[in-house]
Amino acid sequence: RSSDLRATMNVSNPNDVKIYSLSSGKTLPEWISERQRRALQKSDAEIRRRIQLIQDFEMPTASTRIKISPDGQYILAAGTYKPRIRCYDVNQLSMKFERCLDTDVQQFLILSEDYSKLAILGSDRSVEFHVQYGRYYKTRIPKFGRDLAYHRPSCDLYIVGASSEIYRLNLERGRFLNSLATEASGLNVCCINPEHQLLAVGSEEGRVECWDPRSPTRVGSVDVGAVETTDAGPKRLPSVTALSYRGALTMGVGTDAGQALLYDIRSNRPLIVKDHQYGLPINTLHFLGQSDLVLTADTKILKIWNQNDGSPVTSVEPPADVHEVTVYPNSGLLFVANEAERIQSYYIPSLGIA
Repeated sequence: RSSDLRATMNVSNPNDVKIYSLSSGKTLPEWISERQRRALQKSDAEIRRRIQLIQDFEMPTASTRIKISPDGQYILAAGTYKPRIRCYDVNQLSMKFERCLDTDVQQFLILSEDYSKLAILGSDRSVEFHVQYGRYYKTRIPKFGRDLAYHRPSCDLYIVGASSEIYRLNLERGRFLNSLATEASGLNVCCINPEHQLLAVGSEEGRVECWDPRSPTRVGSVDVGAVETTDAGPKRLPSVTALSYRGALTMGVGTDAGQALLYDIRSNRPLIVKDHQYGLPINTLHFLGQSDLVLTADTKILKIWNQNDGSPVTSVEPPADVHEVTVYPNSGLLFVANEAERIQSYYIPSLGIA
């Protein structure tokens, strides 16, 4: 029985850390009838033993974004084709609902504790707001958007994209406020520190600019490109592609050159620089719970490493290109939105319980 479980779960052991793949095994085509599905399950032992952590945890073509609601009861994923949002109930381990959209999802945010309020940034400059029954309102921004951040104390939604401006949409008043002007030609990501509400935005020129939501002027900036040097001479300045905070003082920055840097926000020099060695943009950067571990991901690989010295802990190579990784709070479960139908799920016991 143990060997059957290993074959089904596809256990790997990189760097002596066990990783269980919960989404390996065969998939059944959607076009076959229910009778044919039952017949296949009876005749094929691999299909019969496959593990479905959550029923229908997949997209028709590919998944692009995945989030977990603040109350931990729902998992929301965006994917194609056709563009859609799917919500999964963790208690029922099944899909709760699905909503098709008019355009691909560039990014989305969960505004409430559960799934009932969503802000969806579309690839056609649209911003949609959804409530329990469906779409509530739709508006547009002047330039194509790339990322969203929500400031809860003021109800301001910050939107960054192919512009030097940070757009502000106040959800209490229902109108746009004056934009914040940066020195960048374009902005890729934004992030708000939950401790002191400092807004950080990452630019195409490799700078991170920080703003206090109470002030229209910038409070500081960090030139990430200054540490990107090579022996070969001048190098193109890397864009900032990922941002994350730990506590009040530690900030993580990912670049399109495949490097992750950790900063104390009081200093413009990084505490540590971690290179993925693939030269691919970092699309995800997470600090894992209360431990000293950091998870970073590019399109090829997920790496978990120690934030104090950069020493590797373990790594995962999903079967398809990675778009985004999310970690279920206080557990060892990882969900990977990727360029495949099935949303990849992994369990790492050393990180926490399932």
